[in-house]
Amino acid sequence: MSINKTDDEQSLHAFMQDFRTRFMSQSNEMSPQEIKDSYKESLQNVTDSWVKKYREGEMMIEKILEFREEMEIQNKRIEEKQDDILREIAKVKENEKVSVELSEHIQTLREELARKREIALANKKSNKEKLKELHKSATLFKERLGLEIRKLRGDRLQFVFRCINPKDLEEPYSCIIYFNEEGEYQLTGCDPPLECIAEYEKKVRETKNFSALLANLRKSFAALCTQGK
Repeated sequence: MSINKTDDEQSLHAFMQDFRTRFMSQSNEMSPQEIKDSYKESLQNVTDSWVKKYREGEMMIEKILEFREEMEIQNKRIEEKQDDILREIAKVKENEKVSVELSEHIQTLREELARKREIALANKKSNKEKLKELHKSATLFKERLGLEIRKLRGDRLQFVFRCINPKDLEEPYSCIIYFNEEGEYQLTGCDPPLECIAEYEKKVRETKNFSALLANLRKSFAALCTQGK
């Protein structure tokens, strides 16, 4: 017979054939009662054997199911780990991008700072040259106009005018002159205050005529002194 059978079916069939052969060979030498007892015993053995196989099969199925469940859990964990790894990789790439952008920004700031330093040094050098010219120009007025020049902190010069008040030739009238970061004239600290100081500052920036500035300051102080009489 050409019948497809599983391994268990074939094993059971072979076992039953063997059992039948042995039982038939032994039955000729046994009494009917012995044959009956032997048959029951053999049948019980067969039953116990296949019950044991059945239980082992059930246990094997349970283990297979447990193994499959464990595999599913492990696969899920692996997928979660893969997602975590992908997220970490994305973060690393993002951090690398931010790091590159930050490095470029820092480099730009450094270049800008270097440029500003160069400009500041150039302006400082230019301001020193201008201060020398101020000293030269002021010297011309010193003896004639009773002008005194005081050097203050921060490369500032205070110009003190005297011989303005006829009643007190030593009475001081002063104004502080310096160059700002842009290299332009800056006037401040007039004593007594002058309302026209902003106009003088604008004019000297346009004309660069420092001698005219000193003359105008002296005239304004003199006019202020006259008004106070």
